[in-house]
Amino acid sequence: MEVTTENFKEVLPSILQAVERADFVAIDAEFTGLRRKETSRYCELDTIEERYIKAREAAKDFGMIQFGISAFRYIKEKSSYSHATFCFYLLGKTGDMLYYDNTSLKFLADNGFDFNKLFKSGLPYLSILEEAEKRGEFVNQALEPFPPSPVKVAEEKARKFLIETEEKIDALLEDESQEVLVLPGGTLPGFFRKLLYNNIAAKYKNILIRSLTTDQERNIEIRKFDSPEARLKFLEEERERKLDEKVGFTHVIRKVLESGKPLVGHNMMLDLLHLIQKTVQPLPDTLEQFKNVVKANLPTIYDTKLLAKDPPFCVDIPITSLGILYSELCGKFSPPDFIVEEGYESHSLSGGGQAHDAGYDAFMTGVCFITMVKKLDGSNWKNKSVIRSKHLSQFSSRLNNMNSHDIPFLNLVGPDVQTDRSRIFCVDCPAEWNVGNVHGLFNMMKPIKIVWVSSTFLYVIPPEDIDKSGCKQYLKGIQASCPPMVRVRLYGDTLSVKRKSQSDDASPGVEASASRVHEYKRLKSVGSDQLSKMTLESPSMEEVPPIYANANDNGKRMKTNQDAATDGVFAIPDEWYEIPDREGRPHIVPLVLALFIFFKWFW
Repeated sequence: MEVTTENFKEVLPSILQAVERADFVAIDAEFTGLRRKETSRYCELDTIEERYIKAREAAKDFGMIQFGISAFRYIKEKSSYSHATFCFYLLGKTGDMLYYDNTSLKFLADNGFDFNKLFKSGLPYLSILEEAEKRGEFVNQALEPFPPSPVKVAEEKARKFLIETEEKIDALLEDESQEVLVLPGGTLPGFFRKLLYNNIAAKYKNILIRSLTTDQERNIEIRKFDSPEARLKFLEEERERKLDEKVGFTHVIRKVLESGKPLVGHNMMLDLLHLIQKTVQPLPDTLEQFKNVVKANLPTIYDTKLLAKDPPFCVDIPITSLGILYSELCGKFSPPDFIVEEGYESHSLSGGGQAHDAGYDAFMTGVCFITMVKKLDGSNWKNKSVIRSKHLSQFSSRLNNMNSHDIPFLNLVGPDVQTDRSRIFCVDCPAEWNVGNVHGLFNMMKPIKIVWVSSTFLYVIPPEDIDKSGCKQYLKGIQASCPPMVRVRLYGDTLSVKRKSQSDDASPGVEASASRVHEYKRLKSVGSDQLSKMTLESPSMEEVPPIYANANDNGKRMKTNQDAATDGVFAIPDEWYEIPDREGRPHIVPLVLALFIFFKWFW
C-alpha cells in the first residue's frame, strides 16, 4: 500500500495496529544520493570509526524520500507468515536544504519511482527530538492574538463591505445550525482583510477570524463559539493538529520504536542512520555516542546481509544483493507459506513487485530473513516464530560493514572487531603512478592487493603466507629501491620514513617535490667591501653548494683575512653558522643577519 498525504490520516490507525501485532518489522529506504565528496567514498581499510563518519555525512547531506515497512506475523496453526506492507513517500521538513545525486535519481526513475507523487503528496516528518522541542515552546506561546485596534474607514466601498460583513456575522450567530462563515479571499483587497482582523474582531468577542486555504485559494474563515473557553480549547486543538501534521511519518516510527519489535534490514547501515537522523535525533559526532543513541532508542536489529555471508548460504549464493538473494533463497531453500494480512495490502512470492521500491524491498528482506532462519532451525522451525531462534544471537544488533577488508560488521551494543593491520604497506606516490608502477615496486611478493585511497596514497595488502616479520624484511628492500617521491611504510608506523633516492646526484630532468625539497640560495661573496656586489645564485643540480663561502670538508666555516681584521671589533660565533633548517642543512638566515649587523656597525 502506498501512503501519501492523501490517505495517511485514514490508514494510520491500521498501520499502527499492524506494527503492534507483528513479530518483527522489515524496513528499507531510498535516498537522493550516497556520497557527496570524494573523501566520503568507502575504502576497504577504513576503520570502523571512519566508516561511521562517512555514513553519517551521507545521512546528513542527502534526503530519505521513500521508506518501506513490512510487518510479519507467524500463524502457528497454519505454519505460515502473514504480512502487511506499506510504502511511504517522504518529502520531509519544510525548508530542508538537501543534496541530490543525478545518478541516484536517474536510477530510481529507471526503476519506476514516481517523483510527481513525491513532490505533490510526500509526507512531512519531524524528529522525535524536534517534536519535543516544539511542545516545549508551547508553554511560552500565547494562543490568543493581541487585542485588535479598529481602524478608521473613510472610503464608501470599505464602509459598505464592513456593514455587509457585520450583517453576515449577525446571521451566523443567530443560526444554530451553522458554525463557520467563509468569505472568498481571491478578490478581497488587503485593506478589507485588515478591517476583518481589526474592526470585526474588536466588535465580536466569541468569534475567530483566520486565513484558510481551500481549493488552492486563500479564503477567510469566521468561526463562532459559545464562550471564550470554547474558543481557547479550539485554538489548542488546532495547534496540536498542525504539529501532528508536521510530525507526519514520525508517528509510524515512534510506534515501531515503542513497540520494541525487532527491526530487520538488508545491508542497512545507511537505512538506520537516515532513520535516526530524520526521525529520532541528529546523529552524534562519534561512533561511541551513536551506539549510546541506538541503545537508548532502538530495539534489536538484524541485518540479512550478514546472515547471507555465513554458511550455508554463502556457499550456494555467492552474490548477496537483495534481489539475487531473494530469488536464490526462494528457489533453493523452500520458504514457508506467506499470506497477506486480512484487511491489508502486500506482495506475493509469485512476483509483481518492482525492485528498489522501498515497500517491495522491505517485503523481500522479510522473506529472506524468515527463509534463512528457517533453514538454520531445521525441522523445528514450525514450533515458533523465527524471531525467537537461538541461531540469531550471533547476528543480534550487528550491521554489515560493506566492502571492508577485515571488519565484517559494526557492533551496535558491544566492542567492535579488533584488527591487526601491521602487515599492510602504506605507500605515498606521485599522482602519475598506476597499478603497473605499484606492481613493479612490490615485484618480490605476489599476489598483492592494491587499495587506492587517493591518487597519491594507497595500501598494499601482501599474500596471507607472509607474516609481520616477513613484511618488515621486505620493507627494507622496498625502501632501498624506492624512486624519488615515493615513501613506503607499514600500517601503524607513526614515524615518517625517509625514502632513499636512486643516487646522490639527481639527473637534470628529475623534478623535485615542492613540499619535501626546499630550494635555497647562497652568497657568492661575504666581504664587507663587496656588499654592493652581493648576488644570489641558484645551486646546480649536479653539486649541492655549501651554505656559506670558505667552508672546509666538514662543513665548518674557515676564517678569512677579513675575519682576522675584524676579530677585535665584531666576532660572529661559529655555532651561528651551524643552525640547521628542517632538512638538516645549515641555515642561511643567521649568516645574512650577522652580515646585516656587521654592515650597519661600520656604516
